[in-house]
Amino acid sequence: MKKYLTVFKISWARELEYRLAFFLGRSRNIIFLLLLYYVWLSLSRMTGRFAMYSADELAAYVFGAHLLRSVVFGSQTREIAWDINNGNFSNYLTHPVSHFWYMFWLQAAQRALYFLSAIFELVIFVFITKAHFFRQTQWQLLLVSILATVLASFLYFILTYVVSLSAFWSREAMGPRFLFEWILEFSSGSFFPLDILSKNLLAVFQFLPFAYLIYFPLKIYLGGWNAGQIAGGIGIQAVFIFVFAALARVVLKRGLMRYSGEGI
Repeated sequence: MKKYLTVFKISWARELEYRLAFFLGRSRNIIFLLLLYYVWLSLSRMTGRFAMYSADELAAYVFGAHLLRSVVFGSQTREIAWDINNGNFSNYLTHPVSHFWYMFWLQAAQRALYFLSAIFELVIFVFITKAHFFRQTQWQLLLVSILATVLASFLYFILTYVVSLSAFWSREAMGPRFLFEWILEFSSGSFFPLDILSKNLLAVFQFLPFAYLIYFPLKIYLGGWNAGQIAGGIGIQAVFIFVFAALARVVLKRGLMRYSGEGI
C-alpha cells in the first residue's frame, strides 16, 4: 500500500507542476458553470419549475454535477495508450506494481485535487451570484449518495481503462477514446438531468453504465427515488463494476500477448 501512496503523492505534485495551466483550466470550469447555471435558471424563470424540477433543485443539480465531475471523471488513463504506443508500458512489466492499481492511484490524486478546487469554485460562485439551491437534510440519503459516488468513480475508471487498452490493437486509440468521452459526458447526466428526456430515451440511457456515473448519485441526493430504486441502482453499479473489471483483466492479458515494446 505504501508504494501506491507514493504514486498518489507524485501524481498530486505533477498536477501542480504547471500552476498557470491548472489555474486556467479551473477558470474555464467556472465560466462553464456560470453558463450552465444561467441556462437552467432562464428555463425555470417563468413558472419556477422546469420539467419536474424546481429552480432550487436545478441549481442543486448543476452544482452537484460540477462536484461529481471532479470526483468521478479523470484523465490519467489517457496515458495508457501513449505508453503502449511508445513502448513505455514495458516499465510497468518490470516493476513490482499492478498496472491497474498504479493508474488508479494516479487518477485518485487528480480527482482529490480537482474536488478541492471544485469546492472552492462553488463557494466563490455562490458568494457572487447569491444562488439558492436545494440542500438535502436526510443523512441517510447523503450517505447513500456518497456510496453511489464512490462506486461511480470506480466504474468510470474501469470503463476508461478498458477503452485505453485498445491501443494494443491500434495506434489511433485516442480517437475512440475521445468519442467515448463525448458520448459519456452527454449520457451520464453531466449537463442535464436525464429524466427530462422522453421515457423511451431515458430507458436507453439507464440501460447503459454511463447513467450511473453522475445522474444516479445526484438523483439520490435530490430524493427523487425510493429505497427499492436506490438499492437496485447500487446493485447495477456493482454488477457493471464486476463485469468491466473482468473484461479489463481479459483485455489486458490478450493485449500483452500482442505487445512488442515498439519505441523503446
